[in-house]
Amino acid sequence: MRHRDGVARSLIVLLAFSASTGIAAAQQSEINSSLTQIEEFVATTLGQIGVIVFLIGAALWFVSRRSADRAQWGWRAMWGGAGMIVLSVSYNVFVSLFENLAPGMVVPLLP
Repeated sequence: MRHRDGVARSLIVLLAFSASTGIAAAQQSEINSSLTQIEEFVATTLGQIGVIVFLIGAALWFVSRRSADRAQWGWRAMWGGAGMIVLSVSYNVFVSLFENLAPGMVVPLLP
């Protein structure tokens, strides 16, 4: 009787462990998917806002005529928008680099 109880307990523990491992793997997949969507949203939004700010700054700078204040704000907005565009591209590069480094897989940069 004791041997059967031990085998039954072992099977129950094994099934519970495998079920919890499967659930954890599914949750990890959902988390990775959510993080990827957030990363794409941040990079896209940053780039689009950068383009909009750059264009508004360029328009403000070109139509400023003799107003030094408007020209200064237009110039600053152009540089700020350009910086946001560069930051969005750099963000994509760093995220993809760290995604490859996180699991211990180093991808060679030069073939």
